[in-house]
Amino acid sequence: MKINLKTSQEEQRRMSYSTDASQISGLALNVVIPETIDETRNAVRITESIVPRGGGTGLVGGAVPTKNTIIDISKLNKILDIDINKKIAYVEAGIILDILNNELEKHGLEFPVQPSSHSVCTIGGMIATNAAGSRAIKYGKTDSWVQEVEMINPIGELIKIPKPDVKDFAGMEGTTGLIVKARLKLIKKPARKAALYEAKSKEEVVEAVRKFKSNSKTSMIELYDSFVSKILGLEENYHLLVEFEDSEEIQEEKDYKEIMNVRDSVYPYLAEKGYMIIEDPKIFLDKFIPLAEFLEINSIPYYGHIGSGIIHPCFKPKQEKLIDAVMELVRKLHGQATGEHGIGMRKEKFLDETEKKLLRRVKERLDKNNKFNPGKLITMKKEKVEELKEEQIHEVFSNE
Repeated sequence: MKINLKTSQEEQRRMSYSTDASQISGLALNVVIPETIDETRNAVRITESIVPRGGGTGLVGGAVPTKNTIIDISKLNKILDIDINKKIAYVEAGIILDILNNELEKHGLEFPVQPSSHSVCTIGGMIATNAAGSRAIKYGKTDSWVQEVEMINPIGELIKIPKPDVKDFAGMEGTTGLIVKARLKLIKKPARKAALYEAKSKEEVVEAVRKFKSNSKTSMIELYDSFVSKILGLEENYHLLVEFEDSEEIQEEKDYKEIMNVRDSVYPYLAEKGYMIIEDPKIFLDKFIPLAEFLEINSIPYYGHIGSGIIHPCFKPKQEKLIDAVMELVRKLHGQATGEHGIGMRKEKFLDETEKKLLRRVKERLDKNNKFNPGKLITMKKEKVEELKEEQIHEVFSNE
């Protein structure tokens, strides 16, 4: 039986797939949009070099092709089963988080991990990056909620990955296989309320965060510096957006949504001001003040999930040296270069040699021929990946 792979070789389609939310430029030689698992397996079998793509919401170039084929899993978007009693959802990897949670809400359930891109990100992408998000203070990262993954290996076999081995795929950014299905643990959706708190100094911020973290009902602590606060229409001071679950105090749904809309407005407003690059270092709370002082001295706006230690310094294009300086300070403060966005094409240089060796070991065991997402997370031997300029992309297309 002939399989219809819904491929596209038109220049405009490939151009649209040659970048993602990171704004890094690449080159898609071909785009495959399978609608079934069998089509996906066949595409993997016959394709030499593959970049998996879900919602394209990544900020480090994880879905940017480098002269290879995109496999877009967005049409693998079915909810296959919801076990209400066991609180388990069985889904295809292309399902968008908000669509899944809207359906789960009908049963009083929820998948609790909440990245900022919740309205467009896919479950497969969340697993691939091991997404954290605003509620990580209470619920941790995505891998804590994945019971089983089904993935396609380099020779096109569909393999079930049990919970103990999920770590070889969660956070590996699509470099070890193509995730197509997952069994997810759920929670009973709690009642929530939210509030905004103002702080006039960094010391007040730290004191308030410690206080809120000691409350078991706290599920989110977001921080906005004075610059971000101002563009959100708040007073030009520090602000904390704090969410509580199962609080005795009832909040009207419209009031809750109004406050949460503040959180969802941050990136669009920053992008309007030219801040297109959002970094995600993770630090301990007692190291926040020296990091914040450096950011403010250098006029770098920031916000973040301070409850779980993730800070988002915001940069304009061509500020690479400033980004490097921030990451060097994070290293000196014993922090991590990435708390949730992943390594992608941007952050390998910030990994230490031990981290690189561990990642290479997993990659070589599961994808020794470097078929999946080459040039991402970790560079393999004989591999050289460069970001392509827009004029180079047009030159390649015009010569075909």
